[in-house]
Amino acid sequence: MNTIRLKFRKKGLSIYYSQLDLQRVMARALKKSGLPVWYSQGFNPHIYMTFTLPLSLGHESECESVDFRLNEEMKEADILKSLEGTLPQGIELVSAQAPDYDARSIMFAKYDITLYGEKEKIIGALNDYAALEQAIVTKVTKKGQKDINLKELVDNIQIIEEKSYEVTFTAIYPAGTPLNINPQLLLDFINENYGVEVVDAFVIRKNLFDKEMNILQ
Repeated sequence: MNTIRLKFRKKGLSIYYSQLDLQRVMARALKKSGLPVWYSQGFNPHIYMTFTLPLSLGHESECESVDFRLNEEMKEADILKSLEGTLPQGIELVSAQAPDYDARSIMFAKYDITLYGEKEKIIGALNDYAALEQAIVTKVTKKGQKDINLKELVDNIQIIEEKSYEVTFTAIYPAGTPLNINPQLLLDFINENYGVEVVDAFVIRKNLFDKEMNILQ
């Protein structure tokens, strides 16, 4: 039995798939592919799948992955060939190889975020946030709600592109099992405190990192 990590990009209309939707999409694709996929045992057999780091609804990503198992060894090219035409538009396959890192090693994620509106107002809000010592926001967890200082967790913001009515910046967020911060928390804070409308913000996850900030390819 071999574990395969299928890496893919999530773009276009696929950003509106919830995590449950994505699980169904991947399970259906694996069934249609004809691959010798391993199923769990028992009264309700199902395909073993583990998503490395689930993505928030409405966000694009260049670094998604899901692990599944095969009952026999196969070459990467043959796996990808079998999956051709099984996935909806917006799910772009990148590779299919043995896992190259433990999902528990994920500690950070890098996002590129584009805000649309008056350029000077957006830049002013980002600069004001950067100058803060604390930014208290409410994080919703499975156990309820709790207030956190977002500034301690998301402090390194860099503007990478400016246009007449949009600004793109990059930010590093805690991610993974120990602590996972949704990029929307920062956008909500900017909206509430600086009046910058963020309804049409474009968010894309670019990279994952371990605790030493090594990129997890």
